[in-house]
Amino acid sequence: MENSRVLIATDEKTLKDVLNEMFEKKTGSEKHLSIEEDKISKAQACKLIGCTPPTLDKLIKQGKFKQYSLASRRYFLRSEIIEALRK
Repeated sequence: MENSRVLIATDEKTLKDVLNEMFEKKTGSEKHLSIEEDKISKAQACKLIGCTPPTLDKLIKQGKFKQYSLASRRYFLRSEIIEALRK
């Protein structure tokens, strides 16, 4: 789980603020999709990348993609996947 991040927030607003701040630092832009608009499921990530879930798991372990966790849910940021695919 080296490429995963666990965030602990006291409420939903705090969590959104922290995620938006992280996103702004990552993209260097304040004009962007909100985290809610950018957040996608594993199935959606697989479709975007064009791979199967086991292949995506391997790519995560290799450090090619980041997976985020919120409680028991896992998700990806569409913008990070697109950026990684461009490299």
